[in-house]
Amino acid sequence: MIREKSAGVIVFRFNPRDGLQYLVLYHRGSYWNFPKGKIDAGESEEVAAQRELAEEAGIKKVELIDGWRQETDFFFKEKRADQTELIKKKMVLFLAKLPAGAKIDLSNEHNGYAWLDSKTAAKYLKFKNLKEILVEADSYVNNKIKEYRAGRGRAGSANKKYYGRKTNR
Repeated sequence: MIREKSAGVIVFRFNPRDGLQYLVLYHRGSYWNFPKGKIDAGESEEVAAQRELAEEAGIKKVELIDGWRQETDFFFKEKRADQTELIKKKMVLFLAKLPAGAKIDLSNEHNGYAWLDSKTAAKYLKFKNLKEILVEADSYVNNKIKEYRAGRGRAGSANKKYYGRKTNR
């Protein structure tokens, strides 16, 4: 069995018209997933996650949300060197808000992308454990938005930076 470790980012955006949405990429016409990839030798998890996000989706200079990190393991089979190998993948995921003005520029590894609400995105994700991590991310982001709107966000804090100005509706 081959062991691998990957790092990636769950990217979200929020706007009044569409609400809270998450970026998912369509990988080589076979499955939907978050931007992620193998960690290079000597690279930290955070640096690898940011590099993979830039390589796969063209999103650069993203700030990972401090303290949010999820880890999961899963198995899959892949043909390598004329034989099918069982691979145990450890994946670390971070959370980040889409930077203002960022545009998606897909790598040739992907056939498409979508911005989806958490329930719809979960339907498209291949692995159950990734769906569960998305639920955790969605809960975290929604709680931060509620805190900010309730006035519990500190002025000048990451809450204002990540969730925008309070608006009256």
